[in-house]
Amino acid sequence: MSLSGCAPDAVRSGQAAGFNAYLREVGQACRPLLIGSADVGEWIRLNAMGNDDYTYFVDVTSKLYYNRLDAAGYRQAVVGFFGAGSSNERSFDCIFRHLPPDRPSAPVGTY
Repeated sequence: MSLSGCAPDAVRSGQAAGFNAYLREVGQACRPLLIGSADVGEWIRLNAMGNDDYTYFVDVTSKLYYNRLDAAGYRQAVVGFFGAGSSNERSFDCIFRHLPPDRPSAPVGTY
């Protein structure tokens, strides 16, 4: 899975190995990963980087992963973009539960 060129915090796949692993883990562990009417889990599975909605999800999720956005801000940003949905709470709980406690503040080799 290569996320190069999509999210500011995941500019180079090699530098964002931890984030990429987290994203894959969330895609597997949180099935179905539904936010609003979007099947984000399917986008992760397909690495749907040509999809602007998925690119937004990767960008905002990288900010959560790199401690640049807290859980409340993440939830607000994602729901503001994708809308409300009956699966949102379950999906957010799973996304937050899988965050590594010792995650970095930036990809390796960046500031």
